[in-house]
Amino acid sequence: MAHAKAIFFGEHALVYGKKGISIPLNQMKINVKLNKTDTTQERDEIIDYIAKECGISNTTEIKITSSIPLGRGLGSSAALSVAIARANSCKNIKEIADKCEKFIHGNPSGIDVSQVLSDKPLLFSKEEGAQELDFTLDAYLLIIDTGIVGITKHAVERVRKNYEQNKRAIEELGNISLEVIEPLKNKDIEKVASYMNKAHILLNELSVCHPANNEVVEISKKNGAIGAKLTGGGDGGCCIALTPEQNTAKKIQKKLKEKGYSSWIVTL
Repeated sequence: MAHAKAIFFGEHALVYGKKGISIPLNQMKINVKLNKTDTTQERDEIIDYIAKECGISNTTEIKITSSIPLGRGLGSSAALSVAIARANSCKNIKEIADKCEKFIHGNPSGIDVSQVLSDKPLLFSKEEGAQELDFTLDAYLLIIDTGIVGITKHAVERVRKNYEQNKRAIEELGNISLEVIEPLKNKDIEKVASYMNKAHILLNELSVCHPANNEVVEISKKNGAIGAKLTGGGDGGCCIALTPEQNTAKKIQKKLKEKGYSSWIVTL
């Protein structure tokens, strides 16, 4: 079994060695059971690759039950790799999952695997790895599904292709991850929200925000969210919205549903 994750701050900047902040989404899980059979199992390319890395025979059925939506920037592929490795009692789970992420995404930052393996929020960079961040905001966070499958690999490649023109935005996204640490620890949710709004503007500058990302952000802010932004690679996927009150979160959720968007409310 493994849980999902959301990137709070640092999308795309992480790829270039900057720091990012992620949070576990323990309410969203994937469970894997392995069943020995006498016949060769048909698998898609990704599951077949993970199975081989985990030393699982091609006659073993891999039964997957998941509440993590695919292609939404919530770490579904990392959670899948970790869950399959755990189901087979692999000892080098992180190594396996990191290798599988590279196969799936090309040049991932590594934050997904680290956060899927941790129940605590993380401060992460490629060079320094993962460090636990001790904070709670006593607030509510909506995880909002745009319904658009975003291919992280494609978004990362596009940002890299235009790196020179994107360099300033990448630097600022990395700086936000450092500047927001103190407000997080001090439960200064207004300041945290302001950084969320700034980060979303910068992610738009990188051209990784699908129109649906911008629509759900605007719906959320119009109905009481104090901060809202894209989370993950972009080109659709998910957004997050912050509010100090549960009733406001439920109001936003209702408005989003009226527009056809699914969402989940988690405590932060």
